Amino acid sequence: RLIVEGYGHSSLARPLLFDDKRYIFTPGGSVIGYALIGRTAVTLGDPVGPTEDLLPSIQAFTSLCQRNDWLPVFYQTLPESLEAYKKAGLDALCIGREGIVDLKTFTLEGKAGKALRSPDNKLKSAGFTFVLHKPPLPDELLEELRAISDEWLTMMHGTEKRFSLGWFEDDYIRNSPIAAVHAPEGWVSAFANI
Repeated sequence: RLIVEGYGHSSLARPLLFDDKRYIFTPGGSVIGYALIGRTAVTLGDPVGPTEDLLPSIQAFTSLCQRNDWLPVFYQTLPESLEAYKKAGLDALCIGREGIVDLKTFTLEGKAGKALRSPDNKLKSAGFTFVLHKPPLPDELLEELRAISDEWLTMMHGTEKRFSLGWFEDDYIRNSPIAAVHAPEGWVSAFANI
């Protein structure tokens, strides 16, 4: 936790602490969170720790994998880390990009905000409101959020995306800020934990 709080700088820092991970700690002060799936050891993002320990951490993890006959996979690494992976003899495969919004400069004004402005105005006109609920959340709100989460999973015919996105766990959700859209009648229509 202290390493992640001190050095974590991506959206994967918090999910690294979920209890579905195994950990390797390096002599250089880094931590790598990973899950073992068959013979594949999948990390969640880059090693977290001092910048100068990046390459040694990658090498420590690949060495651990070699000793155990595992295939190492570094999942959701940052673009600025790719050179270190290449130096460690690994290949890169881009399967997507993370959308990052600078909330200090974000606006619905102008041409760039046009596509979002119309739906936003429709929701406001219909009486929907946005509320940021600060932790700890009361039991009633937690139960309402659980019902929405359960309904969404049923609609998607799926399960929680545990490894990199998390799951509905009472203590985690209760102690997270929650962005919620409330219907005109007051009930929560949609939410996201932050």
